[in-house]
Amino acid sequence: MSANRVPHSMNPSRAQLRQGILASALDDPSMERYRTSRARQQISILQMLLSIVLITVPEVLFLWHTEDPAMPRWAFVAAAVVLYLPWMFVTGMLNGSVSGIFDLREAQLDEIERRDRDAAYRTAYRLMFPVVIVVSGGVFGLVRSGQGPAAFWAIALLFFLFLLMPQHIAAWRLVARGDADAANADVGSHGP
Repeated sequence: MSANRVPHSMNPSRAQLRQGILASALDDPSMERYRTSRARQQISILQMLLSIVLITVPEVLFLWHTEDPAMPRWAFVAAAVVLYLPWMFVTGMLNGSVSGIFDLREAQLDEIERRDRDAAYRTAYRLMFPVVIVVSGGVFGLVRSGQGPAAFWAIALLFFLFLLMPQHIAAWRLVARGDADAANADVGSHGP
């Protein structure tokens, strides 16, 4: 048997599961600062706010350009590019805060990580179904009333929400579980 193969009767260690560039980057000790309860909450909120800004500012600049031709067309493209960079950085921080469970292959996750990822997907898509129905109705109404830019904004926001909702749910669930684990540790350390 080769040194890299793990017998099926044994549970592989995290080091054996996590091989590859992405996995080693997510397991880097410097990522631990993003895995505290407070950091997960702050990163999740910041990422949501940056998503709204990333969608809103370029659209407002584009609409300004259509109203005032003196406004250069490249301004909304430049705003989108400039806002995209911090959005990508914070999105990477959000992914790191949940240990990359959405980007790593199935074989690189342990049982708890798989369970966390699957639960986040299930919850996110259960929540998204009614949101998609409501937003679709709103978009239809906006298009019929001649407000295409507002409809585009709603569709773009829905896309970002759909894309990142599982990561946010995983982050907040891990916050809740971490807080519960900390409370249990405090109760256990004071003893009867």
